[in-house]
Amino acid sequence: MKKLYVVMYHYIRDIANNRYPAIKGLDYSLFEQQLQFFVKNFHPVTMDEVLKAADGNGNLPENAILLTFDDGYIDHFTVAFPLLQKYKLQGSFFIPGRTFTENVLLDVNKIHYILASASTASLKEDLLNLLNQYRKIYPELPSNEHLYRQCAVKGRFDNEDTVFVKRVLQTAIPENIRSEIAGILFEKYVGVSENIFSRELYMNRDQIRCMKEHGMFIGLHGYDHYWLGNLSPQRMKKDIEKSLEVMEEFIDREAWVMNYPYGNFNHDVICYIAGQGCKLGLTTEVRQADLDEDGRYQIPRFDCNDFPPKSENYLEEMP
Repeated sequence: MKKLYVVMYHYIRDIANNRYPAIKGLDYSLFEQQLQFFVKNFHPVTMDEVLKAADGNGNLPENAILLTFDDGYIDHFTVAFPLLQKYKLQGSFFIPGRTFTENVLLDVNKIHYILASASTASLKEDLLNLLNQYRKIYPELPSNEHLYRQCAVKGRFDNEDTVFVKRVLQTAIPENIRSEIAGILFEKYVGVSENIFSRELYMNRDQIRCMKEHGMFIGLHGYDHYWLGNLSPQRMKKDIEKSLEVMEEFIDREAWVMNYPYGNFNHDVICYIAGQGCKLGLTTEVRQADLDEDGRYQIPRFDCNDFPPKSENYLEEMP
């Protein structure tokens, strides 16, 4: 058997008593309950076991489950790591290289905390007004109406307006403009130095090293957390090369694993990473993986909210 449940985590913290209680994450107490549920009802596996099965060297146990953690947050070291050790489980942590090498706040996280600090209605209004202002300098920007039609699509956990704000600031307009706008909104609604905020938000190199030394798996999540499939081949390769360079201490260059930021990739991305020693690619497609049927570079994952105690959505995928 080579079927596998892969679970995706982001923020794990004391949500209610955090400075940003509106952040979308999993409360630490629910995280521990979820680990207890997995130990009782599943067979947690390591990344090494998954890679061996993908290579045809053995099978996975029934109800195999792999735990993955995106973005390199300090939560993963202070909350997830101790609990994983408590239950003798391995986590696979995928870290954008820029988070611990430059102490820069990634745009993806600016957006998270902007959304956690203001109403969506206010953000939408501010964003539309800022787009109008930038359009005076960059008349080639699409109209607000066009952007809304293109980007305002209801997501699994977000309404149309929230997805609109995210997509415009993530990918729908040129990078220099969206980064400036995200900075303006972050300063207005969060009001903390980005340098200080980044040092509080992400793990540092020593913490990543500590987790690696204690049995956790470390993989790639790009360098700048770009939508890799939307980049030119040259920029895509440069981002991955830079990520490989700064992550070299933590990975095996002959057998590493890629977790695509935003789940975004294309044929060029797969071809390039396959030639650089990558053995597995994780997406955000929501279903159970089958290593015999799925391409090894297109492994689907469930969100942590798809399992108890949050929900039983994963049951829809049970055989």
